Amino acid sequence: MTADVCDLDELRTGKRREGVLGAVYWWMVKLGFGIAALLSGTILSIVGFDAENVTESAVTGMRAFYSLLPIAGVLGAVLIMKNYDITEKRAEQMKAELAQKRSA
Repeated sequence: MTADVCDLDELRTGKRREGVLGAVYWWMVKLGFGIAALLSGTILSIVGFDAENVTESAVTGMRAFYSLLPIAGVLGAVLIMKNYDITEKRAEQMKAELAQKRSA
């Protein structure tokens, strides 16, 4: 999908900006890892996790948080991507248009 977005960007702007798009993509991945690390400690605190005395309610709370948050994230991603309209046919069209522009 990233390559298709790069092609679409080139068609619209006439510039190849894979580096910029790749940097934004990986920055977002790293941001997600950072938020996950931050939330992990917070979640353990919220559910009352104590390494010395692990209670059933703490385990249940961890299961809920560590299941429901990723599910919510996936649902959010699906909602964001529902308008992604680059089909395989459109990707092939873009490649052909770019090849034609480059040969001219």
